[in-house]
Amino acid sequence: MFNTALGLFKHTLDSEKGMSKAINSGLTDLINQDLIELTSQTVSDALAAGERVWITSDLHFLHTNIIGYCDRPFFNVDSMTDALMATLQKVPKDELILFGGDMAMGNYEKTVELIRLLPGRKILIAGNHDLTRDGKCKLACEEHLFEAVVPFLAWLGYQGRLVVVSHYPILVPETYKNTPILNYHGHLHEKTLPSTLMVKYMNVGWDINHALNCL
Repeated sequence: MFNTALGLFKHTLDSEKGMSKAINSGLTDLINQDLIELTSQTVSDALAAGERVWITSDLHFLHTNIIGYCDRPFFNVDSMTDALMATLQKVPKDELILFGGDMAMGNYEKTVELIRLLPGRKILIAGNHDLTRDGKCKLACEEHLFEAVVPFLAWLGYQGRLVVVSHYPILVPETYKNTPILNYHGHLHEKTLPSTLMVKYMNVGWDINHALNCL
Protein backbone atom coordinates (compact mmCIF):
# COMPACT_ATOMS: atom_id res chain seq x y z
CA MET A 1 0.00 0.00 0.00
CA PHE A 2 2.75 2.47 0.94
CA ASN A 3 4.79 1.62 -2.14
CA THR A 4 1.77 2.03 -4.40
CA ALA A 5 0.96 5.45 -2.92
CA LEU A 6 4.62 6.44 -3.07
CA GLY A 7 4.81 5.58 -6.76
CA LEU A 8 1.70 7.62 -7.47
CA PHE A 9 3.02 10.55 -5.43
CA LYS A 10 6.35 10.61 -7.25
CA HIS A 11 4.62 10.29 -10.62
CA THR A 12 2.44 13.27 -9.69
CA LEU A 13 5.45 15.40 -8.73
CA ASP A 14 7.20 14.47 -11.96
CA SER A 15 4.09 15.56 -13.88
CA GLU A 16 3.71 18.91 -12.08
CA LYS A 17 5.40 21.12 -14.63
CA GLY A 18 4.40 24.39 -12.97
CA MET A 19 6.29 23.81 -9.71
CA SER A 20 9.98 24.42 -9.15
CA LYS A 21 12.36 21.52 -8.81
CA ALA A 22 13.36 22.82 -5.38
CA ILE A 23 9.76 22.67 -4.08
CA ASN A 24 9.11 19.20 -5.45
CA SER A 25 12.48 18.02 -4.15
CA GLY A 26 11.56 19.43 -0.74
CA LEU A 27 8.29 17.48 -0.73
CA THR A 28 10.23 14.35 -1.64
CA ASP A 29 12.61 15.01 1.25
CA LEU A 30 9.62 14.83 3.62
CA ILE A 31 9.00 11.18 2.71
CA ASN A 32 9.43 9.09 5.86
CA GLN A 33 7.86 5.68 5.48
CA ASP A 34 7.54 4.97 9.20
CA LEU A 35 5.89 8.32 9.92
CA ILE A 36 3.57 8.14 6.92
CA GLU A 37 2.47 4.58 7.77
CA LEU A 38 2.01 5.38 11.47
CA THR A 39 0.02 8.54 10.77
CA SER A 40 -2.07 6.84 8.10
CA GLN A 41 -2.86 4.03 10.54
CA THR A 42 -3.86 6.57 13.18
CA VAL A 43 -6.38 8.13 10.80
CA SER A 44 -7.63 4.75 9.59
CA ASP A 45 -8.09 3.49 13.16
CA ALA A 46 -10.02 6.62 14.12
CA LEU A 47 -12.38 6.18 11.20
CA ALA A 48 -12.84 2.48 11.94
CA ALA A 49 -13.76 3.38 15.53
CA GLY A 50 -16.48 5.73 14.31
CA GLU A 51 -14.59 8.86 15.30
CA ARG A 52 -14.82 12.08 13.35
CA VAL A 53 -11.82 13.08 11.27
CA TRP A 54 -11.85 16.60 9.84
CA ILE A 55 -10.10 17.75 6.69
CA THR A 56 -9.54 21.01 4.86
CA SER A 57 -6.91 22.52 2.60
CA ASP A 58 -5.54 25.74 1.15
CA LEU A 59 -6.53 28.04 4.00
CA HIS A 60 -3.92 30.61 2.92
CA PHE A 61 -3.88 32.44 6.23
CA LEU A 62 -2.56 36.03 5.93
CA HIS A 63 -2.68 35.97 2.12
CA THR A 64 -4.44 39.17 1.08
CA ASN A 65 -4.47 38.42 -2.65
CA ILE A 66 -6.24 35.08 -2.25
CA ILE A 67 -9.43 37.02 -1.48
CA GLY A 68 -9.53 38.37 -5.02
CA TYR A 69 -8.00 35.33 -6.71
CA CYS A 70 -10.67 32.97 -5.37
CA ASP A 71 -13.52 35.43 -4.78
CA ARG A 72 -13.53 34.80 -1.04
CA PRO A 73 -16.36 36.64 0.79
CA PHE A 74 -14.14 38.85 2.95
CA PHE A 75 -13.38 42.57 3.03
CA ASN A 76 -9.75 42.14 4.06
CA VAL A 77 -7.24 39.64 5.42
CA ASP A 78 -8.22 40.33 9.03
CA SER A 79 -11.86 39.44 8.43
CA MET A 80 -10.72 36.31 6.58
CA THR A 81 -8.50 35.30 9.51
CA ASP A 82 -11.37 35.82 11.97
CA ALA A 83 -13.73 33.69 9.87
CA LEU A 84 -11.22 30.88 9.37
CA MET A 85 -10.34 30.79 13.06
CA ALA A 86 -13.99 30.82 14.14
CA THR A 87 -14.80 27.81 11.95
CA LEU A 88 -11.68 25.85 12.93
CA GLN A 89 -12.34 26.44 16.63
CA LYS A 90 -15.34 24.11 16.31
CA VAL A 91 -13.02 21.07 16.14
CA PRO A 92 -12.82 19.34 19.55
CA LYS A 93 -9.34 19.19 21.00
CA ASP A 94 -9.19 15.37 20.92
CA GLU A 95 -10.32 14.93 17.29
CA LEU A 96 -8.05 14.65 14.27
CA ILE A 97 -7.91 17.38 11.68
CA LEU A 98 -5.97 16.98 8.44
CA PHE A 99 -4.67 20.07 6.68
CA GLY A 100 -4.02 19.35 3.02
CA GLY A 101 -1.34 21.97 2.54
CA ASP A 102 -0.89 25.68 1.89
CA MET A 103 -1.57 26.84 5.42
CA ALA A 104 -0.49 30.45 4.92
CA MET A 105 1.26 33.01 2.77
CA GLY A 106 2.53 35.80 4.99
CA ASN A 107 4.54 36.49 8.12
CA TYR A 108 5.98 33.19 9.35
CA GLU A 109 5.91 34.01 13.07
CA LYS A 110 2.26 35.10 12.84
CA THR A 111 1.46 31.92 10.91
CA VAL A 112 2.91 29.75 13.69
CA GLU A 113 1.03 31.77 16.30
CA LEU A 114 -2.29 31.21 14.52
CA ILE A 115 -1.69 27.49 14.06
CA ARG A 116 -0.88 27.10 17.77
CA LEU A 117 -4.29 28.60 18.57
CA LEU A 118 -6.08 25.93 16.54
CA PRO A 119 -7.61 23.01 18.47
CA GLY A 120 -7.60 19.36 17.49
CA ARG A 121 -4.88 16.84 16.80
CA LYS A 122 -3.35 18.54 13.78
CA ILE A 123 -1.69 16.74 10.87
CA LEU A 124 -0.19 18.62 7.93
CA ILE A 125 0.01 17.11 4.47
CA ALA A 126 2.48 19.62 3.10
CA GLY A 127 1.77 21.68 0.01
CA ASN A 128 3.97 23.82 -2.19
CA HIS A 129 3.30 27.01 -0.22
CA ASP A 130 4.34 25.32 3.04
CA LEU A 131 7.90 25.23 1.73
CA THR A 132 10.41 28.00 1.22
CA ARG A 133 11.73 28.69 -2.27
CA ASP A 134 14.71 26.47 -1.57
CA GLY A 135 12.43 23.58 -0.58
CA LYS A 136 12.56 23.74 3.23
CA CYS A 137 9.45 23.06 5.33
CA LYS A 138 10.02 25.17 8.43
CA LEU A 139 6.64 24.17 9.89
CA ALA A 140 7.93 20.59 10.20
CA CYS A 141 10.62 21.83 12.58
CA GLU A 142 8.27 23.62 14.99
CA GLU A 143 7.93 21.71 18.26
CA HIS A 144 4.42 20.49 19.14
CA LEU A 145 2.81 22.36 16.24
CA PHE A 146 1.57 19.28 14.35
CA GLU A 147 1.42 15.63 15.35
CA ALA A 148 3.00 14.90 11.98
CA VAL A 149 4.06 16.68 8.81
CA VAL A 150 4.02 14.35 5.80
CA PRO A 151 3.83 14.67 2.00
CA PHE A 152 0.91 12.20 1.72
CA LEU A 153 -1.17 9.69 3.64
CA ALA A 154 -2.55 6.36 2.41
CA TRP A 155 -4.76 3.63 3.83
CA LEU A 156 -7.28 1.07 2.65
CA GLY A 157 -10.86 2.31 2.79
CA TYR A 158 -14.22 0.70 2.07
CA GLN A 159 -14.23 -2.27 -0.28
CA GLY A 160 -10.45 -2.20 -0.43
CA ARG A 161 -10.23 1.17 -2.17
CA LEU A 162 -6.90 2.94 -1.67
CA VAL A 163 -7.44 6.29 0.06
CA VAL A 164 -4.72 8.85 -0.64
CA VAL A 165 -4.55 12.29 0.96
CA SER A 166 -2.27 14.68 -0.89
CA HIS A 167 -1.92 18.36 -1.70
CA TYR A 168 -1.66 17.95 -5.47
CA PRO A 169 -4.43 15.79 -6.97
CA ILE A 170 -2.91 12.40 -7.70
CA LEU A 171 -2.14 11.75 -11.34
CA VAL A 172 -2.37 8.11 -12.35
CA PRO A 173 -0.18 6.75 -15.15
CA GLU A 174 -1.85 4.86 -17.96
CA THR A 175 0.00 1.73 -16.86
CA TYR A 176 -1.63 1.75 -13.40
CA LYS A 177 -3.64 -1.46 -12.94
CA ASN A 178 -3.91 -1.62 -9.15
CA THR A 179 -6.61 -0.80 -6.60
CA PRO A 180 -9.07 2.03 -7.41
CA ILE A 181 -8.25 5.26 -5.59
CA LEU A 182 -10.15 7.82 -3.54
CA ASN A 183 -8.03 10.98 -3.51
CA TYR A 184 -8.67 13.76 -1.01
CA HIS A 185 -6.64 16.71 -2.29
CA GLY A 186 -6.31 20.49 -2.40
CA HIS A 187 -4.25 22.82 -4.61
CA LEU A 188 -7.01 23.56 -7.13
CA HIS A 189 -8.93 25.97 -4.86
CA GLU A 190 -12.45 26.30 -6.34
CA LYS A 191 -11.77 24.00 -9.31
CA THR A 192 -12.54 20.29 -9.48
CA LEU A 193 -11.38 17.34 -11.54
CA PRO A 194 -13.76 14.80 -13.09
CA SER A 195 -13.50 11.37 -11.55
CA THR A 196 -12.56 8.34 -13.64
CA LEU A 197 -13.09 4.62 -13.29
CA MET A 198 -9.75 4.46 -11.48
CA VAL A 199 -9.76 7.65 -9.39
CA LYS A 200 -12.46 9.52 -7.51
CA TYR A 201 -11.25 13.05 -6.76
CA MET A 202 -12.49 14.96 -3.71
CA ASN A 203 -11.25 18.55 -3.52
CA VAL A 204 -11.31 19.46 0.18
CA GLY A 205 -9.96 22.97 -0.36
CA TRP A 206 -11.52 25.85 1.56
CA ASP A 207 -12.68 27.56 -1.63
CA ILE A 208 -15.04 24.72 -2.55
CA ASN A 209 -17.53 25.25 0.29
CA HIS A 210 -15.96 27.68 2.80
CA ALA A 211 -16.30 25.05 5.50
CA LEU A 212 -14.66 22.03 7.06
CA ASN A 213 -15.17 18.55 5.66
CA CYS A 214 -15.67 15.46 7.79
CA LEU A 215 -14.44 12.11 6.46
